[in-house]
Amino acid sequence: MNSAPAADSLWRHIDFRRYWLGQAANVCGSSLSSVAVPLVAVVTLHATTWEAGVLATVQKLPPLLFSLHAGAWCDRRRKRPLMVATDIVSGLAMATVPAAAALGTLTLLHLYAVAFVVGSSQVIGSAASLSYTPVLLRRDQLMQGNAKLAGANTLADIGGPALAGILIGFMGAARAVALDALTFFLSAVWTLRIRAAEPDPAARKPGSSLRSEIREGLAYTWRHPVIGPLVTTNAITSFVLAGTSAIWVVFLVHELRWPPQVFALVMSVGATGGFIASLMARRLAKAFGPGPVMIGALGLAPVSQLPLLLAGPGRAGYVVIGAGLFVQLFGAVTHGLTQRTVRQEACIPEMQGRMQATGQFTAFGLRPVATLLAGASGTVLGLRPTLAIGTVLLILPALRLAGTPVRSLRTLTHNAPA
Repeated sequence: MNSAPAADSLWRHIDFRRYWLGQAANVCGSSLSSVAVPLVAVVTLHATTWEAGVLATVQKLPPLLFSLHAGAWCDRRRKRPLMVATDIVSGLAMATVPAAAALGTLTLLHLYAVAFVVGSSQVIGSAASLSYTPVLLRRDQLMQGNAKLAGANTLADIGGPALAGILIGFMGAARAVALDALTFFLSAVWTLRIRAAEPDPAARKPGSSLRSEIREGLAYTWRHPVIGPLVTTNAITSFVLAGTSAIWVVFLVHELRWPPQVFALVMSVGATGGFIASLMARRLAKAFGPGPVMIGALGLAPVSQLPLLLAGPGRAGYVVIGAGLFVQLFGAVTHGLTQRTVRQEACIPEMQGRMQATGQFTAFGLRPVATLLAGASGTVLGLRPTLAIGTVLLILPALRLAGTPVRSLRTLTHNAPA
């Protein structure tokens, strides 16, 4: 394993640099496609509201359908070849969109198929990459590594939509998807250049099957005194935020009468809170302990929603809601990368893939339900009351975590209970 001294920056770790570049290319491409693919459907193929909704559903289905299977599969195999293979499959699938558009044969069914293939490949690739970090780095390097990866994610959130808008305006949505295909290929190339040896996976138990290994991973994750509460709080937070985010755009544009340009600008400014968190979270965990930092970060979520409930139309509302979004993303990234590090350290190597996949399944699997409930509640009760309910529910994750052994984690000791 290629390791850098503990005190050194991981930028001196050549294999981590290659891994980071690959992951950065991947998330930049995903940020680009999140804007370009729906625009291909709406602008190029003239999709109706229903057809655009079907596309969004197809994109969200793979985590629900395949996360648990992907985790068990990743624990059976070396992670890096899976990461490379899924990037290549995603790149090839994306490349068919501009090719079909150039030939005049692109259809909505084609776009649905591409969205499903890429989403399914990335479920496997994500499970592999999350469980590969503890293979590439020592445990005392994980927090620093996760912070640098989180920084790449938040930079993509800040600049990705704006870059997508520029590229789409310059070359068209379908051609912009070609650049997304290129980012997947670049990710595969950088991952292939990693030279650190990856150990073979643990031998499978006699008579085990994929189903039994999935059950084993679920039981291990949920019963773990540290990992279980973290997965639970992630699921609650993800469920509530998926619901509120599904309607708050409508609330800002329709009730507060925000212009689309202002909305995009405030989103980008708010996303800088996540980038600053990626720079500060490691120091905060060292100063106060990962347990208190995670609980405190979760406590910021309901506070950050208050401006959304109280602000009115006009420039003051832009500033106040932008500040609230900044705080929300600061807390989300601080909690996210800290809990990811704690889970990676606490998990035994042969369960890394299934543990990560269980977390993805519980966090993302309930999102379609949350968006439907929020839409129904917003229709019946109104947008502002529904957002108020979401704000109250966001108090639950911090309370849940404060009642578990996680609250006593004061240091990343690299010996978390198994």
